[in-house]
Amino acid sequence: MYPAGTPRRPVRWAVRAAAAVFAVGAATAAALPAHADPAALRVENPRSSGQVVDPADTPYQYAPAVLAENGRYRMWWCSQSPAGTAPGDDILYAEADSPNGPFHAPGSDKPYQIVFQNDGGGGWDGQHVCDPSVVKVGGRYLMYFSGAPADHGQQQGSETSIGVAESADGISWHALSGSAIVTSAHQRDNHNNYGAGQPSVTYRDGKIYLLFTDTTAAGALPANGAGQFAYRSADPTFASGVEVATKDGWQPRSAANDRQFSVANAFSADWQYSDALSALIVAHNNDPGRTTLDFLSADNPATAAYAPATVPSEWSEGPGLVSTADKHAITGAACNRVPVDVVQSTGKNNGAPATLRRFGADVVSDRTCDSPSPTPSASAPASTSPSASPSHAPSSPAAPRSSSPAAGGAGGGGLPVTGSPVAYVSAVGALLLAAGAVLFVIARRRRRAA
Repeated sequence: MYPAGTPRRPVRWAVRAAAAVFAVGAATAAALPAHADPAALRVENPRSSGQVVDPADTPYQYAPAVLAENGRYRMWWCSQSPAGTAPGDDILYAEADSPNGPFHAPGSDKPYQIVFQNDGGGGWDGQHVCDPSVVKVGGRYLMYFSGAPADHGQQQGSETSIGVAESADGISWHALSGSAIVTSAHQRDNHNNYGAGQPSVTYRDGKIYLLFTDTTAAGALPANGAGQFAYRSADPTFASGVEVATKDGWQPRSAANDRQFSVANAFSADWQYSDALSALIVAHNNDPGRTTLDFLSADNPATAAYAPATVPSEWSEGPGLVSTADKHAITGAACNRVPVDVVQSTGKNNGAPATLRRFGADVVSDRTCDSPSPTPSASAPASTSPSASPSHAPSSPAAPRSSSPAAGGAGGGGLPVTGSPVAYVSAVGALLLAAGAVLFVIARRRRRAA
């Protein structure tokens, strides 16, 4: 164990640091969606809070998972405590009466307790466990997390992988599988060897929907490995019955379709299912001053149920959506109003993401309580242009973020969204520029002829 106060490199944020360079022109490479613009949502009642948890003796805090259950808000996040038994990232836990905090360890005035850590051994998660995503299924809690045997790039085979643990109370955890359940695809060199990590899960219709980063996937951006891939299965270990999100919808996983299609060009994304909107809400950070929300069809994540929306925010790492225990969106005061709140790092401590704060707004549709949700419209295929690259734990899109692959910080550019309509806006701009150039050439030729 490292001496108290000596930061151990977090698994996720390092990858994002490597993604600081983002090609702004990447967005123009995406194809136009096949259908008309999806319906737009109104964003109302923006809100924010101060720091929600005292960092105490921890050097960084990021990648939170926040569940609202029985009148309490429960939060798990990635950090490093001097009380840990081994070097590397730990997963901490605290509770509060409000998403604004202050969060404390249950029955204590301490700001956190360690609930999951590596054992310091030589296994796939021997040095780092990070990026928790928690969901309650059938009376038990499942936590999906990133793990790594060493600091990113420190040694061969130090790539990040994804594991799963279970718990009866969300505090005492044990591994559900003795090995990683998702490992790097190694399909292409995307100049980022972070690997597979930053999991996010939601539960719907008897299946767990898993969103994750893999910087070695064929569907990731070739410049930095940015991209989000999706699986679903009734098996929490994803060892059987796995379906993959493709450009043509969900299909049984095969070598030919696995990780070929990215539903969002991002690092450190989080998702939940909204019953009111009949859509998956994907939260990620691309551009300074705002958190982007994509709304994808759960039946086909390659289609957008609504146009993207943004929530005013500050960030230095990826968001954690405040959700119900089954990782659904919180119910709003009206049938067409969905409160969307995120907790995310907003500052830096010696280059590492820190200072967890809450930001939110209500997204409002034009639906009435008697009207069905809109028919999803196809969104653009995955972009092939460069974006940002994650580090040892990817984080945000526009320029993936810290703690995961490499991402640009709060001042980075934004990545085009693969599975949502964001890409076609840039594509339209490119087409307009091209049309202007053609008209200019024609005009010059006419003047010469005259």
